[in-house]
Amino acid sequence: MKISIVTPSYNQGKYIENTIQSVLNQECLDVEHIIMDGGSTDQTVEVLKKYPHLIWASEKDRGQTHALNKGIKLCSGEIIGWINSDDFYEKNIFGTVLEAFSDPSVQWVIGKQPQFFDETGEIKPDTTPGITYHNLLDNPDILRQAPAFFRKSFLDIFLPLDESLYMTMDLDLWLRMSKVTPPKMFGNTFAYFRIQKDQKTNGELTGKQLQEMLVLFRREKATFLQKSRLVIRKAICVFKYKIKKRINIFRAFIH
Repeated sequence: MKISIVTPSYNQGKYIENTIQSVLNQECLDVEHIIMDGGSTDQTVEVLKKYPHLIWASEKDRGQTHALNKGIKLCSGEIIGWINSDDFYEKNIFGTVLEAFSDPSVQWVIGKQPQFFDETGEIKPDTTPGITYHNLLDNPDILRQAPAFFRKSFLDIFLPLDESLYMTMDLDLWLRMSKVTPPKMFGNTFAYFRIQKDQKTNGELTGKQLQEMLVLFRREKATFLQKSRLVIRKAICVFKYKIKKRINIFRAFIH
C-alpha cells in the first residue's frame, strides 16, 4: 500500500525542512508528500524547491482546512496522514502503520505524540488515553493529529473537511469517525508535536477554539457536565498563557 502525507503550511520555513526530512527518514519506499502552502513570505518556497520528490503549491488559500482539502484531493495513496509544518515523524514508523492496515477491519490508527519543546529540546511523554467518541467529548484535548493515519476509502466518507472550522476541523472529523469505529491505538511514538511560540494553538486563539468546540458539542448533544469541564479547562489555559506572557515581559524589562 502507498502512503500519502499532506502538510498544510504557512510561514513555517524555519521548521518545514525538519518535517520533510522526517517523511524521508522512513523505511517505506512508496510514499508521496504533498505540501499545500498558503503563499508564505518567508523561506518556505526556497526549502520546497530543494526537494524534487515533493508535490507542492504555494498560493493564497482560505486557511488550513482549505489547504488540507486541496491536498487530500491530490492523494493517490491508500493510506493518508497529515502533519503540520512544524511537527515531525519518528523514524521508521510507516512500516508499523502499513502492517496495521493489512487488517482490512482497521480504518484508522493512532500512535503516541510526545511534545517537543523547541527552545530547550526537552521531550515530554504523551499520556493520551484511548480515543473513543465518549472520551473525545469528555476531553477533546486528547486529540493527536500528527500520529494519526486513515484508510483513504474510510476518510473519503467524511470529506470535505468543514472549512468554517479554523481550529477544530480535526475534532469534527474524529467525532464523526469515532461514532462509526474507534481507531487502532499504538503505545509507541509515531510523531512529535513541537511547542513553539508562533504556533496556531497558542493562548491567544484559545477563545476561538472554545467557540468552535462548543458548536461541535451542541451538535453532538454533549452533557452539561462535559461542556462545563471544557469551558473550565480552556479558561485555565488562557489564565496560564496570560501569566506566562506577563512573566516574559517582566524578564525582558529587567534584562
